[in-house]
Amino acid sequence: MDEKDIPSRERVAIIGTGLAGLTTAHLLKNDKRFAVTLLEQVGRSQPSFIPSAMNLCCSHLTQAESLSFDSASVAVQSHETGAVERVDLPMRASAGGYYANLNRMYRHLDVPMHPVRFLFVFAKAINQKGIEPGSDQQALQNPSAAASAVPDGYFVHASNLHQMPPPRPSGYSAWRYLLEVLCLILCHAWFRAACFLVKPREESFAQYLERIWLPRRYTTHYLLPLMSSVSTCTHDELLDFPASDLVNYIKFSYSQQHYTVCGGVQQVQSRLSRGIEDIRVRSRVLEVLPQLNGKVMVRWQDEIGVQEEVFDRAVLAVSPDVASRLFAPLKVTGLDTMPTTWVESSVLTTPSRAHSLVDSDDTNSQGKVACMHHAAAELESASTQVITLRTQFSGAGGARSEALHTMPSGVVVSTCPLDPESEATQKTTLRTAGFRRTLRTVESRAIVERIMDGNNAGRSNTWVNGENNVWLAGSWCWDGMVLLEGCVVSAMRVADDFGVEVPWRA
Repeated sequence: MDEKDIPSRERVAIIGTGLAGLTTAHLLKNDKRFAVTLLEQVGRSQPSFIPSAMNLCCSHLTQAESLSFDSASVAVQSHETGAVERVDLPMRASAGGYYANLNRMYRHLDVPMHPVRFLFVFAKAINQKGIEPGSDQQALQNPSAAASAVPDGYFVHASNLHQMPPPRPSGYSAWRYLLEVLCLILCHAWFRAACFLVKPREESFAQYLERIWLPRRYTTHYLLPLMSSVSTCTHDELLDFPASDLVNYIKFSYSQQHYTVCGGVQQVQSRLSRGIEDIRVRSRVLEVLPQLNGKVMVRWQDEIGVQEEVFDRAVLAVSPDVASRLFAPLKVTGLDTMPTTWVESSVLTTPSRAHSLVDSDDTNSQGKVACMHHAAAELESASTQVITLRTQFSGAGGARSEALHTMPSGVVVSTCPLDPESEATQKTTLRTAGFRRTLRTVESRAIVERIMDGNNAGRSNTWVNGENNVWLAGSWCWDGMVLLEGCVVSAMRVADDFGVEVPWRA
């Protein structure tokens, strides 16, 4: 066939390289009708290691400029063993059931995963000590003992009830703790039954909890700390979520195993971006402009200056506030009114500084990176990890919880810190990263539904997904919790609109 007889490929600009953008790009890249261009405003050298022969599950790490999905992750080296662990910021874990499409995609990509069990320690933030000296090593050697010894801890919950009875906090007598456990069993059974039997209305989570008469102490001391750590927001913000978000999450993740990616989400990023030839990092998109001929102009700023280029289609895989700022037709949808919050996550070590970050140019670390789940197979922490939920029940902004997750290497990942400016926290912090979290309300849910489902009865001036050859994708672009599953679902929806096959669809 003559070259002039070969139909030209449609050019698609994908703005944002989080999981939604990368998944969309991967799906379109595999269809010969489309040529994909990725635009990302970040761009730095990414630590990259050649894994040892004993860690074949980590054999696909690539050396490339960073993309957004893995940009905050770090490599941490133990001074004692010399082993290097890849630590994701924020911590990434998925549960079977709720993350059905995410886990199917991982299996399709041959992303190595391993099951992990958690001991969730509920504690009062009476003091602001944060990470305790030596607590990370105790959690490595004996997670159950570490969970019991957390200061001001009042309950320990084992994921999927893998440990019964649960470890008893050191400050509780056996009889007092037995009474606490019995009360919790009743409340927990009541709430689980309600999730399956009482269908949520168009109401907030707070209204749903009031309607099912859930005891207040169970809500404030157990349910909200745990679920706010999943959604990385304050308790009041979580109570404003649509009730259906929380109920569906609890129903579909019930009794499901948790999984993490061996070697961190760099594994996922490298597989999704493989084969995409046109990746433009350090390119901050300024504006997306629909053209009269149906095409889309993208204007961005890079190291040279302001650039612009015309594409056939564009996908905005960014947060709603950024999308409404870049694409003027979105201003009539109300996206700019959707609530967001800034979330910080940090990697902490002990005051003795038993760990350090590994620089990408440090050749001494080459060959030592490992999946710590396998490297620490002889330790209970290889499959059981401690997450402490420290809750501040009063103060400015209302109740909020900090999650402190002890990783297999001994470092601690802190998310939503209660006192990030304290001297103790500053001394133990190796790296801090921040990200914009989209929150959910009953009102914002209605906005997303109108945009994604084209439900614009009586609102002819409201933009819908795909109009002007522009699509939206992201963790918030579906009817559910703002989590990684939403990234995959929204990317699959774009693929469907483009007529592209989704190979992992059930």
